[in-house]
Parts: sequence; structure tokens; C-alpha cells
Amino acid sequence: MIAMNILVCFKVTPDLDQLPPDGWEVDRAALTVETSFVKAMINPYDESALELALRFAEDAPGPVKLTALTVGDRSADRYLKMLYALKFDRAVRLETGADLRFTPEGIAAAIAAFVSRNPHQLIIMGRQSGVGDNAATPLLAAEKLGWPCIAHVTEIRSLQEDLLKVRAQADDGFLSYAARPPLVAAVGNVPHAYLRVPTLKERLGVREKKVEIVAAALPAEEGAGCTLTGLDVIDRRRAGLKIEGATPQEKAGALYELYLKERLAKL
Repeated sequence: MIAMNILVCFKVTPDLDQLPPDGWEVDRAALTVETSFVKAMINPYDESALELALRFAEDAPGPVKLTALTVGDRSADRYLKMLYALKFDRAVRLETGADLRFTPEGIAAAIAAFVSRNPHQLIIMGRQSGVGDNAATPLLAAEKLGWPCIAHVTEIRSLQEDLLKVRAQADDGFLSYAARPPLVAAVGNVPHAYLRVPTLKERLGVREKKVEIVAAALPAEEGAGCTLTGLDVIDRRRAGLKIEGATPQEKAGALYELYLKERLAKL
């Protein structure tokens, strides 16, 4: 029986929840937010995609070959090594040398180019990821490959050797598809959202395995769908009016005169 080749794409992002309200320091020269002091993490939707792929491989009736792919710098290598420990067969990092934070077209082109050289039947990735949060990469990758794309996927199972059952969330419930690969699955809110943790024995067993680093040359038209020219922190302070007064009655009167009186007159 021929193995099904599955490509799972993920992105390493800073955990922005760890940034305090006054910790958003903008480096205007580098056009980035200073996040070197916060923990890096696998984008949550991509983490769900990785776990979904592992569960699919465990339940599949035939052999499955899992490849993990990310586009980025060497900060992702430790996560790729971890995926080796979780029984991924390949761990690949694409280096582009381009700033693709806000260019889903470039990311999609890099993924499509990799698949054209390394055939896969199924691509699984999170439906969106920071920093861009554009939710366009899965759709663009499917378009470039000429494959169908199913969004908000919550489950993938094998029905037959060449047929998959794909469950996806809709506005008023869930939809089930009988889908024949190749296809792109954009993972949404799945029941098992968190990626399992490898044991120390599993980590030690793959310590000699190397991450595959591939130079991804992008076509000129794909490298800059948009250009970041400025970066500013959003002022999230709430507007307010401080009411002065010695007693509650005085404060209520001041509130009426300064604010409510004018608004009530317009009704």
C-alpha cells in the first residue's frame, strides 16, 4: 500500500499575551515590536493542525508520512526537532531572506513551490496566524496548486484508501465532506487543540537528526504583495471624565450639567 504524504505547515510566533500594556515597544527602524523577552510559541491554530495530523496518522488504515514545514529563521529549529520526537518523518525549514510577515502571497508561493518538488496529497495548516492574521495563506496556497480548500476543519479521517471524511465548522453547525485528495485543510477550533509533549526518551532518540533547511527562491511578483512602511502602537486607553465633588449629590449634579444635560437635550 502506498503511503499518504501529508504536509503540515506551522508558524512560530511570539506569545503576545505576555506583553504588558506598557510593554509594546516599537522599533521603528526595524519596523517590528520588541518581543525578544517574551516566550516564542507555535501559532495556536497551527498547533491544532499538527495534533490533528498526528491523530489522523494513528487512526489511518494505511501508512502515512508526515512532513512538518515552516517558513522562517533558525528560531523555529527547536520546534522542528520536537516534531521529529513526535514521529514526524521530515522537518523542513524554508529560508526566503524576505520579510513575509504581511505577505501571505509569498508564504503561499513558498509552500506551493515546495509541494511541486515534493509531492503531497494533503496539506494541513492553521486557518490563520499572527503576526499578519490575514487568514489568506491556506486559500492562496490551494489556488496556486489548483487544489480545493476546506476551511474551519475540525476533524479528518480515512473513509477509503483514496477518500477522506473532513468535518468543518459552519455558522449554524458542522458540515461533513467526503473529499478525495489532493486538498488543503485549514484547521479551526478543534476538540484537541493542544499538541502533545514528547517524552525525554523520545527527544533523546532524535537528538542527532538534522532539520532540513531549504532555500526558497520566490518569484519577484510574489515577494512583496505589500510593503510595511510604518508601525505604531494602538492607543487602547479608554476615554473618561473625572467628576469632582464632596458628596454623591454634588457629583451627580456635576455629571448632569457636564454630560447628561447636553445629551438629553438632543433626544
